[in-house]
Amino acid sequence: MARILILTTENSLEWVKQVEALPVEPCEYSFMVYQSLEHLKDIFLEQIRLVDGVLFSGQIPHFFVQQHFPDVDIPMLHFDVTQTDFYRALSEYMYTNRDFQLKRCLIDFLYEENNYLGVKEWTEEEDFPYIFDATMQSYADQQVYEKMTNYHVKLWKEGKIDVSMTRLSRLPDILKPYGVNLILVVPSQRSMVEKVNELLKEIQILQLIENQVVIAHLELSITRENFRDLEYKQMSLYKAILDFSRKNNMKFIIHQNTFFYEVITNYSDFKLITSDMESCKLVSYLSTELPFVVKIGWGIGNSIQAAQLNAEKAAHLCTTSETQSYILTKEAKLIGPLGSEDYIQVDTQYDSATEKLSAKLNTTSLQLKKIIAVMNKLQTNILSAEDLSIHLGITERAANRILKKLEEKGAAKVTTQQQKKLRGRPKKVYQLYLEEV
Repeated sequence: MARILILTTENSLEWVKQVEALPVEPCEYSFMVYQSLEHLKDIFLEQIRLVDGVLFSGQIPHFFVQQHFPDVDIPMLHFDVTQTDFYRALSEYMYTNRDFQLKRCLIDFLYEENNYLGVKEWTEEEDFPYIFDATMQSYADQQVYEKMTNYHVKLWKEGKIDVSMTRLSRLPDILKPYGVNLILVVPSQRSMVEKVNELLKEIQILQLIENQVVIAHLELSITRENFRDLEYKQMSLYKAILDFSRKNNMKFIIHQNTFFYEVITNYSDFKLITSDMESCKLVSYLSTELPFVVKIGWGIGNSIQAAQLNAEKAAHLCTTSETQSYILTKEAKLIGPLGSEDYIQVDTQYDSATEKLSAKLNTTSLQLKKIIAVMNKLQTNILSAEDLSIHLGITERAANRILKKLEEKGAAKVTTQQQKKLRGRPKKVYQLYLEEV
């Protein structure tokens, strides 16, 4: 059963509570009333870890939270006045007030992001109603309620409007002393059902993502010289994996092979370990705890077999003399090496143009895609061996060999670039012409 938090003002609580009787999938609702947008920030931070999704009574609190907590990935929506709800309220008022003029009306919930609820499509410019602001950006202001109230009062006192329409349930009480003719528009039950179902769908999708299979392939670098140390390395690596899981309160399923370990975990823990696929805490831990190199490949898939294959492929891309980590997602996107601001993302799916180019240059399509990814990240086609070394996690010698080979095939030209703040010989760089080969 989904746990849904509903954040609302005291004035909206009555109609919001109708959600408990709606014909939707059973949910566990909790209601929290906020007194101000600053109070809302505190409640939000306290409660989001306890629920699966959040519903707001209106667009202002929702937009405010989105602007102040952009990295929160929990599903969040707000009960909204749909076009149907709006035109029903407008029609009812026009029926009983035959002298109504739209141009003498203030509607504070029309803006560009909701396409002005279609009003611009059927009105002339001179007949368009007053609005609070053309964009929702203004609604993220902590003083938005005060500013909106003042705007209603100002237009009313100046005699520019005969009626105001609002979504803010607290405005009727605030504007009553001023005698403002106000229509409060709230979402219909039908709109509320649609919104709850939409949120439940987002929660289910997120849960499916969280339940993806994630496998880490941890491979030892074995050579003829260090083969005798294999048993020691296996035991040390196994202990380090267990210690890491205990210290981070994570449950791993560990499978041992002769030269590698497979660690099966869930997507949530994987995101924590990799800081949302940007760095790798396991790399940092093993680099500190172990005196030897470990290649770590993370594989994501809808099945164990798919995740295993992706993890093994990712591990084989670790080519440096230090512990390193790559990710290969189920969409075939390669990310790494993790732990550096210089990591790149590469789409490894089959691409006919790249395959043809790789055949001409006698190199792998993956290597070409990685080089292109570096150029895209640096926003230049002029690269040095150091650039490739940093972004691909390889030695400068290996990077030089790659660039030299491209030069021999006519896909690169040697040039020079004066080093900043340094004396001596200019830096050797290559200008790449991959698209012209």
